[in-house]
Amino acid sequence: MTADRSTLAERLRRSRARIVPAGPGPPAPAGPPVPEAEPPPYPVAIEGPAGDDKRVRLARARELIRRTERGWKELRVGPAGTPGADAGPQPDRPALREVRTDAASAGPSVSVEETAAEPEAEDTAPPPEEPFSREDHDVPLASRYGGADLVRLLEVSEEAAARLQIRPEEPGVDLSRALFLDTETSGLAGGTGTFAFLIGVGFVEEDRFRVAQFLLRNPLGEAAMLEELAVLAAGRRDLVTYNGGSFDLPLLETRFALNGVRSPFRDARHLDLLHPARRLFKPRHENARLSTLERELLEVERDDDIPGDRIPQVFFDFLRYGHHPAMESVLAHNRYDIVTLAALALRALERMDEDWYSDDPADLHGAGHHFWRRGESEVAIPLLERALSAGLSGRNRDRCLLDLGERRKQLGDWDGAIELWRRVSIVDSRERLDVLVWLAKHEEHQRKEPARALTHVEDALERLPRIEMGRETSRRYRKELERRAARLRGRMD
Repeated sequence: MTADRSTLAERLRRSRARIVPAGPGPPAPAGPPVPEAEPPPYPVAIEGPAGDDKRVRLARARELIRRTERGWKELRVGPAGTPGADAGPQPDRPALREVRTDAASAGPSVSVEETAAEPEAEDTAPPPEEPFSREDHDVPLASRYGGADLVRLLEVSEEAAARLQIRPEEPGVDLSRALFLDTETSGLAGGTGTFAFLIGVGFVEEDRFRVAQFLLRNPLGEAAMLEELAVLAAGRRDLVTYNGGSFDLPLLETRFALNGVRSPFRDARHLDLLHPARRLFKPRHENARLSTLERELLEVERDDDIPGDRIPQVFFDFLRYGHHPAMESVLAHNRYDIVTLAALALRALERMDEDWYSDDPADLHGAGHHFWRRGESEVAIPLLERALSAGLSGRNRDRCLLDLGERRKQLGDWDGAIELWRRVSIVDSRERLDVLVWLAKHEEHQRKEPARALTHVEDALERLPRIEMGRETSRRYRKELERRAARLRGRMD
């Protein structure tokens, strides 16, 4: 954009050099003051017979400059509109103790309650001077959030935290020195075109849980913001995220690399809380989204939380106007996500305790399934059996039967395993597919009956299109079943 506008401006100056003033002309339009060294913004007279053509060319040049600038802005941030038009009134939120620091100036701290002025209808607001800003918010460790005492972050051992990992070989993290990280990004597609415009990290500092938020105010300041984040993360080797292993960390690693900044997370020990949360809590709750668990497990309600799909456009409007009335809601959304992440880790750790007890069959099954997948069968089997006897139902019951049957199979009791697997009740489900695969393995390897094994595989392939699952999961099932069917047919020929 700069190069194109410079070229047009140079042509305009060359054209103006051939213009001589000839009396008063129309008043110049309102706008920013023009430096004295620059020629007048509009010609007042044209010399010679070709004056009319020159006037037309100058008018076209001015219009082209205006259109180029407007088109570039629309390409960069989307169609123009009044930001925050649908944001509605913003309710008062519980205030956290805050210190706000601008990166480029050491001005006075700004209160989080201050409301930005409405943006003007025209794109006349200058871009913010500072490339990024940092806000720090403190929650006392003595407080209780979501049914969890935050002070327990100081008491959890690495060995206890290691039991939250989905694989037993993964190390635990030190929650008292870990960074709880969450990002808000320009989109969810990933790749080099997506960047994190808001990076929040929570950590224990003395007697408080501090949330530091880095807000990008100018895309040119991304490298400086990442460098500041790296300074904060120096000396901390542990990281806690929610789906960070698949989204946040790969995105940040890409941005660190593109900006030539060494990533502080490259060798960090990482606990992605999404995976244990799915095992522990999904049997009882609708899904394992952080917002769902915050509402149903932690019993924390947010007032008028901004929808996640609106956040990227709020940021782009913020870039255009220099401020946005909904940006404070974006910051609050990120801030509460981080505190919720810390509370959820503590609530999950409660189920790792030896003296944890529950009468809820779904909770028992979730804990038992987690330990079973970690290979801790001596802990898992009593929990699964208690869940089954307590009246577990639906898909949870079928999954519990699969786990118990697999344990019987490990002990060499194929008859006991098949008896449990045949009790799976849902006709078209992933659990039914798993049962058919196990029956096919039994017929092929134990009874040496490839024809009967092929019957089970073909039954699974016939059910597969009717079962709800992700596209990639369905493709993986189909590939495995077709490979098994081809091998069985080859053995029968």
